[in-house]
Amino acid sequence: MLTWFPSPYPDELFYSVLCRYYLSSGIKEHYLVKKQLFGTKAGVKMATLYPNATIHAILSQLPEKVFDGRDMILHHTPFLYYARMYPQQEREALLDDLLQGRGKTPTHLWKTFPKDDYALRYCPLCIQEDTKIYGEPYYHVEHQIPLSSVCVRHRCRLKQIAITNPRLSMNNRFFPLSTVETDREPDMDVSPAELRASELVREYWRLPASISPPACNNLYQTLLNSGYMTIVRQNGLNVDRAKLYAALCDYHGAETVERVFGDNISGTMVNRIKTWEQLLPDRYILIQAMLDLPTKTVFGPEPIRDNLKEKIERMAKQGGFYTLRQVAKDMNLKQYEVNAILRYYDMDPFWREVPAGKSQTARTGILRCTVDETELERIRQYSQEMGYHCAGAFALDCVRYVMEQMGERPDSKNSERP
Repeated sequence: MLTWFPSPYPDELFYSVLCRYYLSSGIKEHYLVKKQLFGTKAGVKMATLYPNATIHAILSQLPEKVFDGRDMILHHTPFLYYARMYPQQEREALLDDLLQGRGKTPTHLWKTFPKDDYALRYCPLCIQEDTKIYGEPYYHVEHQIPLSSVCVRHRCRLKQIAITNPRLSMNNRFFPLSTVETDREPDMDVSPAELRASELVREYWRLPASISPPACNNLYQTLLNSGYMTIVRQNGLNVDRAKLYAALCDYHGAETVERVFGDNISGTMVNRIKTWEQLLPDRYILIQAMLDLPTKTVFGPEPIRDNLKEKIERMAKQGGFYTLRQVAKDMNLKQYEVNAILRYYDMDPFWREVPAGKSQTARTGILRCTVDETELERIRQYSQEMGYHCAGAFALDCVRYVMEQMGERPDSKNSERP
């Protein structure tokens, strides 16, 4: 049993609390302190980004209610960041496993974690500020999430402690921030993209534990509204993956984008983003930062406007003498793209079907009208633009359209025309 354990500071990483326990113990041998903390579980990894059985092992040795295990996991590990995109029920199940000492890092997460050269990070200005307030510096949770490269509070670049074989060393030894060699000179040369991505990392981590992705996907819809839409015959609307990848590289830099997305954005990747099945937040954050979309909009329950749907619905409600060719021209699209859009939104065609070639129906009557050459040329030109094979077919359809419109009026039947 443990008779004492340090109270964590605000935003303090759990590993940092372990380091402060090591300092206060007065014992130099790391393995002895680790054995004191974890007993027979002395082989446990202490410095994993995703929390493991260490918290349960510590709290189970302390008097009941000394520390709140749930609070320790939510506010002193990156758990909420890595579990943010899970449905709430699944996230609570992961949390319960950790509280019972059964937690294991989900496969999709450990495959994306940094390599062996990744060590704990710090902000030089936070070191000064924490030392002044608390008498000692400590590691902050939000600084350890790999996508974050900037201290949001001080807007300076994060720095990494210099140790050999970081992952192995940190899992078996204690490196209190007050005892390791640090560079105290702040680096304020950060790009807007780096700062924005770090701000979003912080926001995702700090959102209430009850917040999960909503039923609507405003991030995906914003991509479509912002010009990253492509139209395909079979699937309707999709994201232009090449255009999106190029835009992300322009905004964040190719190195960052390649680290998060790989060397391209696959169709499967886009589909998983669209359905919130992409569980690691990093990809959402890079897209969100580039689009300058607020986090409250991404996680908000209200869907944003669908610009394309509103436009085509507006055309349909207006009525009028439309043909498919004219609708396509007005929307600056190809005809097959208009049809694909209607299938995507499950809408019926609202334009007049133009007869293909000459009608096979027997005709016995002739309808004539007299126009001047200028007007005749305009009619011919307009009929071609509308997709009719000749001016006569266009004129006949115009007459039918007017008759149909009159037939729709309740007072038009059997009424006398002057």
